[in-house]
Amino acid sequence: MADDESSETSATDVPPTAVYTRLVDGVVGLDEQWRVTYCNQHAAKILQQTENELLGTDAREVFPDTTDSNLQQARETQEPNSFEAQFSSLDCWLAGRVYPIETALWIHFRDVTERARHQAQLQKREQAMNRAYDVIADSELSFDEQVDALLEIVRAAVGTDYATLSRVDTNANSYLFEAVATPSDADLEAGDTAPLDITNCEQAVETEQTLVLDDVEGDAPELADRSGNADWGISCYLGTPISVDGKSYGTFCFYDMEPRDETFSDWEIAFVEHLGNWVSSEIERQRQTARLESFADMLAHELRNPLAVGQIYSKQLQNEGAPDTVEYVAEAFDRIEELIDVILILSQETTVEIDWETVAVADAARAAWEDANVGDAELTVTATHSIEVDPIHFQHLLENLLENAVTHHTADTPVEVTVGDLPTGFYVADNGSGIAQSKRSRVFETGYTTADDGMGLGLTFVAELAEIYDWHCQITESETGGTRFEFTNTDHT
Repeated sequence: MADDESSETSATDVPPTAVYTRLVDGVVGLDEQWRVTYCNQHAAKILQQTENELLGTDAREVFPDTTDSNLQQARETQEPNSFEAQFSSLDCWLAGRVYPIETALWIHFRDVTERARHQAQLQKREQAMNRAYDVIADSELSFDEQVDALLEIVRAAVGTDYATLSRVDTNANSYLFEAVATPSDADLEAGDTAPLDITNCEQAVETEQTLVLDDVEGDAPELADRSGNADWGISCYLGTPISVDGKSYGTFCFYDMEPRDETFSDWEIAFVEHLGNWVSSEIERQRQTARLESFADMLAHELRNPLAVGQIYSKQLQNEGAPDTVEYVAEAFDRIEELIDVILILSQETTVEIDWETVAVADAARAAWEDANVGDAELTVTATHSIEVDPIHFQHLLENLLENAVTHHTADTPVEVTVGDLPTGFYVADNGSGIAQSKRSRVFETGYTTADDGMGLGLTFVAELAEIYDWHCQITESETGGTRFEFTNTDHT
């Protein structure tokens, strides 16, 4: 009996310290008054106090506030629980587990600062990438607005105060700040210029390589004396070159007035390069669009003059001996005039003039059917709505859809096309073999076609026109398994 009594240990007694001294975790024991009754050397080291300083201290003053509930919960439930909390006074994160033994508590913990910082860094990077992709995907933003937003996102992600998109002219030794993101008290604005040879960007442009300088003076002493560094105080720099149409355009760069405490990471460099590539592609796309708009405008202008002459003379020939021929010529001229409108819609939708009229969908469908090349196909019209559109635009849209249904019909059955109503719009459906869901987003792309002699512009025109009219256009499966083009959110009477 004496042996049994000697083996019993009070809940508040400290277990053999030899066990805890061999642990790499910190261990702290608390009594029912929250006082520290035991701590091993690892706990003292992590908490940056001596064992004597910790003994008798209220644990709620030692550990972060966020663990108070863990301690209370363990005591009340007599069940162990885990915690992870930031210990701001020590600039570290602790993770551990609280073990209750009746009224006493034992806390095992370790320093997980590196892991917590790494996780926070990963989260910060993921948020930056998501924000950047949201900006790039936002069609409501202009290119200038997108660039301004990206500069702010990236400078926060890489930790610099200054961010710019520049355009350089090596022949004129000119450096233009096209877009900037800076502290509010910075003396730098978009539109400012500087000599190219005082900047770090000159080297990025000349080498066509990303320039990474954690400390300008230490990493590139040959650049340290440049006015941009010496006079402006630039001490670190990360810039990637921008090229357009195979030629140097400028730089997408980020810099600060203090050397880096930590080097620019591979992720930060890759992030800047990735978005720099997008800027390059977008500037190139805008230039191509501008050239297309200019060409379309020129083409439309050059065609309208001889077209007007032809239309005038065709009217004067109406009483001659071949009235049918004259009529065909007049119709051809009208067709050319309508196609000019189509070209302008495809190339520069913002300048398209719309002659609004109330048009019955059924009447427009039948008129388009007569003009479309549909062979022996059959048309069924169930539509009863009318919509506000430009009649010429709407008829061309319907003609393209009707001809598309006939041209791409691969089923053995005769072609049947239906034009009908939707609650807020209309649809055009066929009885063909349909369009695979994986290909539905591609059919509206310029140049995409499965026909040997097709140009891939018909459905592009349909998509562009729908956008001009703020219609939502989608492709679904028709009741017969074919293709159904739906146009919704249209104003109808």
